[in-house]
Amino acid sequence: MAPSRNPQALAPRGFTLLELLVGTATTTIILAAVAVSFVGIQGSYQTESRIKVAVEGLRTASGFIEQRVRMAGYGIDPRFAFDFNATAIPGQAKANHTLVFAKGIPKSVTDDLAFRYRDAAYLRRGRYMGSGGLVLESGTFGVDLSKGQRIIVSCNNGKKYLVLKVTTAGVSKGVGASSSFTVDPALSSIPQDDTCLSKTGALDAPYIMLLHEVRLRIVDLGGRPFLMAFQGLDELNMDTAVPLAADVESFQVAYIMNRPPLDGPNATIAAVDANSSAPNWVLGDVNSADKDRFPEPRDPLKPEPRYSDPYDAPVRFSRHPANIRAVRVSISLRSATPEANGRRAFARGDLEDSGETTAADGFYRTNMTTTVRVPNLLSRSSFNPPVGDETPGSNVWGG
Repeated sequence: MAPSRNPQALAPRGFTLLELLVGTATTTIILAAVAVSFVGIQGSYQTESRIKVAVEGLRTASGFIEQRVRMAGYGIDPRFAFDFNATAIPGQAKANHTLVFAKGIPKSVTDDLAFRYRDAAYLRRGRYMGSGGLVLESGTFGVDLSKGQRIIVSCNNGKKYLVLKVTTAGVSKGVGASSSFTVDPALSSIPQDDTCLSKTGALDAPYIMLLHEVRLRIVDLGGRPFLMAFQGLDELNMDTAVPLAADVESFQVAYIMNRPPLDGPNATIAAVDANSSAPNWVLGDVNSADKDRFPEPRDPLKPEPRYSDPYDAPVRFSRHPANIRAVRVSISLRSATPEANGRRAFARGDLEDSGETTAADGFYRTNMTTTVRVPNLLSRSSFNPPVGDETPGSNVWGG
């Protein structure tokens, strides 16, 4: 057959309207599926990021707490290891203090954990001269001592010691003597004029040691709840505080107290949490009554466990802070922002006796509980002079 000479048969063809509509619809469906998948992946990534940030914050906080709380009472009289004086904290509330933030930000609930321990790496020799201040036998203080820092001046046998507090002037690390101290009689075992404090020489000069004081609690920092570690117990000094974790909704502390053996002579002693619905020798847990949320603040006029008391003495099974045997810390962190798409995320539950249960509100939450033993509170003697020192100053008491 001869080829067609019709010009229209040789002209290039375009797409028909129907073909364009089908192609557009197919492309739209594919792009929509890709968009939905992308949004889903992005949402999962954001969710995982929120949870990851919270978990990392918990890990940092728990590591710090476990390390420091385990040191409570190290090198000091167990009577002073934990502090329950509430005069320096908001509302003077040691348990379940509520912090309220701006609209849309959940409230936070915090307990207060305060404790002391001796610096294991700091040791000097010197003498206290009253108005003449603290004079080292040799060298310098080595560290800058800021206002409120406490120093232990311990006589050679460890039984007699004086606690000094740095005044507003502070003490420079480069000096070997300073009068910028006041006496803290509440933590001292002797008056400032005891003759053992002014002795000199390698055998008789008192030991000079640092006393660390740490307070843990949630505070409002720029409209966000931060778990902070404060250095010193006299005030909440933000200049020296260390932030441990952000967006902390709950910080709860329960105290596991010394419990007498069931077959021992003290088996009939009433539980320290006898006011609670289910007494278990734990103060501040889920069953605790208001009166059983923490040990009693130290009162020198009441019987106290002392180095000289045997381990089975009845006074070692009271609500005194020296009878704490472990600290259980629970922390709840949430995401910094809620879900933007209206998802309810995770509900909020009670930690110990916090009473904070609420319905899901779009925030992601993660909880952590750790129990830290405090073996230093079992001490029955002050180790002074230090281990390995062959000087003849023997310790008093029988630890």
